[in-house]
Amino acid sequence: VFAAGLCCLWTLQAMAQTGPYFPPGHVSGLPRVQPNDNTTPAGRLEEGTLRLSLEVSRADWRLETDDGPGLRVAAVSEEGGPPMIPAPLIRVEAGTHLRVTITNRLVDVPIAVFGLHSRPAGEVAPLELAGGESRTVSFEAGEPGTYLYWIREGPEPEPETIADFVEREQLAGAFVIDPVGGSPPDRILVMNIFSDPEDRADPDGDWLEGLAINGRSWPFTERISLEVGNEVRWRVVNGSERNHPMHLHGFFYSVLSRGTTTRDTIYSPQDQSLVVTETMLPRTTMLMEWTASRSGRWLFHCHLSFHVTPDIRLPGARESDPEHAHSHMAGLVLGIEVAPGPTDLIRRGEPVAVDLFANEYGDRPGYRYGFARDPGFTPDSVTDVPGPLLLFHQYQTVDVTIHNRMSIPTGVHWHGLELDAWADGVPGWSASEGRVSPVIDPGDSFTYRLALMRPGTFVYHSHLNDVDQLAGGLYGPLLVLPAGESFDPRTDHVVTWGWNHPDATRLEHVEMNGRQRQPDGYARVGEEHRFRVINISPAGRISAWLTLDGETVPVTLHAKDGADLPPHQRVAVDQLPRLGVGEAADFTWTPTTPGTYELHVGFGPDPRAHHVQRWVVEAP
Repeated sequence: VFAAGLCCLWTLQAMAQTGPYFPPGHVSGLPRVQPNDNTTPAGRLEEGTLRLSLEVSRADWRLETDDGPGLRVAAVSEEGGPPMIPAPLIRVEAGTHLRVTITNRLVDVPIAVFGLHSRPAGEVAPLELAGGESRTVSFEAGEPGTYLYWIREGPEPEPETIADFVEREQLAGAFVIDPVGGSPPDRILVMNIFSDPEDRADPDGDWLEGLAINGRSWPFTERISLEVGNEVRWRVVNGSERNHPMHLHGFFYSVLSRGTTTRDTIYSPQDQSLVVTETMLPRTTMLMEWTASRSGRWLFHCHLSFHVTPDIRLPGARESDPEHAHSHMAGLVLGIEVAPGPTDLIRRGEPVAVDLFANEYGDRPGYRYGFARDPGFTPDSVTDVPGPLLLFHQYQTVDVTIHNRMSIPTGVHWHGLELDAWADGVPGWSASEGRVSPVIDPGDSFTYRLALMRPGTFVYHSHLNDVDQLAGGLYGPLLVLPAGESFDPRTDHVVTWGWNHPDATRLEHVEMNGRQRQPDGYARVGEEHRFRVINISPAGRISAWLTLDGETVPVTLHAKDGADLPPHQRVAVDQLPRLGVGEAADFTWTPTTPGTYELHVGFGPDPRAHHVQRWVVEAP
C-alpha cells in the first residue's frame, strides 16, 4: 500500500508542475519534438561497432501542426540532436557490435529501458536509471528481424493506482537488424500513444490523447507516394500497450514476420498469411509486403474506431486548423497516394444494379441498411439486421447505389474488396480517375462500382463517424462466390458480430447477427457446414468455438479475410484464432455424432462474454 501511494504521489506531483497540455500558439520554452520518419538510423558505425548516445528529457510534442495544441512529454534524443517521437531508429546489420549510452535528464524521475540487448532473448531485466544518471551497455546485435526498444517513465505502476490509467508510450522506437548485405527497400512505421485524464481526479472523464504514426496524427501523418507496380515492404511497430488491427484499403498484404521486443518469427513463403487486416498485440512488430497494383488514394489504419475518431484530437485542434476542422478521422491513419497507371481489376458482363437504403429507426436512434425504402422494419428483421447479405460472383460487375434516408450524412466502405479507389468509400479521401467518394448527405445517393476479384467473406460498413454509425447498425456481410456456384443457407452460415450501443460495457450491448437470442441451427452427421465469422464492432477481439456436452469440438480453419488458406494451413483447431476489428475468418465443421451442440461467439469463455447458438445434429 505504501509503494502504491508513493507511485500515485509521484505521478500527481509530476503532472501538477505544469500539466501535459499546451494550447495552440503557446510557447512552452521546451525543445520541440521532431517527428521521426525512421529513414535515418541513429549512431555512428566505426569498424563494426555502432556507438550511440541517447538522452531522455522533457519536450513539447505538437502532433498535428507546429502552431497547434501540444503535449508536455518525455522524449528520446540522440545526443546533440532534437527530441524525437518515435525514439531514434536503431538499425544495424547482423554481426554488428553495439555500444549504447543512455542518460536520464528527467529530474527526480526514474526510467527503465527495455530492449537494449542481443536477439533473440528470453526475459531480460530492464536498464534502470535514476534521475540524472547515465548507463552504458554493450552487446552483439543478434538475429535479423524487426524489433523495438522502449522506456518506462517513472517507477513500475502498482495495481489500483491512478498510474494505471496513464500511458507514456511515446518513449518507444524501432530496432531493426538486417541480414549481412542489407534488406530489400522498406519503410518503418511506429505507433506511439500518450494518454492522460484531463482532470486527474476524474479518470472517467475526458482524456488528453496523443496517437501517432511516426510522430504525427492524421490528417498530418506522412503521405506515402507510390507508382503502380511498386512492391511495398513495411515494418510496422506497435510501441503501445494497446491492440491495433491494422487494415489496408483496397489491397491484400502478406505478413512476412511477427516479432516482439526480444524475438522475431520470420515465416517461410508457404506460411505467410494473406490478409487485409492483421491485429498487432501490444509491443509487437510486423513485416508486411504488398503490391500497389491500382492508382488512387488509399488508407492504412488501425480499425479500432476509438483510435481513429476525431474525438481524440487535442482541445483547440479544430479551431486552430479550420481546413481540417471537419475531418472525420484522426490518430492512427496513414494516407497512400498511388500515381495514375494501369489497373489489375477484372470485370465481366454488364453491371448489375443494386439499391441499398440506409434507414433510421427508433428513439436512440438506430440505423440499418436494407433493400426497403420504408424504415419501418424492426431490429429483429431477418433480412435487414444487421444489413442484408449481399451475394455476388467473382468478376461480376456490380453497381450499388446507397440511398441515404437517415437524418445524418454517411459513406460506405467495401471492406476487403479490391476495387477502384474512388469507390472505396472513405468520404472526401478515396479518389481516382478524377472521382472522389463523397459524403452522402441525407436525401442524397451515390453509386459505388464494385470489383469482385476473389471469392470470399467480406463486409460493408459506414466509414463516417464510425463509433456512432457502426454501433448504430450500419454494417452488413458481403459474400463473393466462385463463378457458377450457388449459396446454400442450409450449410453456409454468416456470423456477424457488432455493437448496438456506442459504449458497449455489457453483453446486451453486443449482437450476433443483430440479435441477442439466436435461432436454432440444424445439421446432419457427415454433412459439411461452413461458418463465416466477421468482427465489425468498434472495438474488441472475439473468437468462435463449438461444444458438445461441454466439451470442445474441433473445427477446420478455411479462410482469413476472404482469402482461402493454403491446404497445409487448413488444420483442426479447438477454436478460431481471436479476430480483431475488421478481421474475418471461415471454418468448416462436419459433425460425426448426433446431439445438441452449441456455437459460442464472443470475447472469451466466460458465459457473460459471448453469445450461444444451439445446433441440433441428427443422424444421416
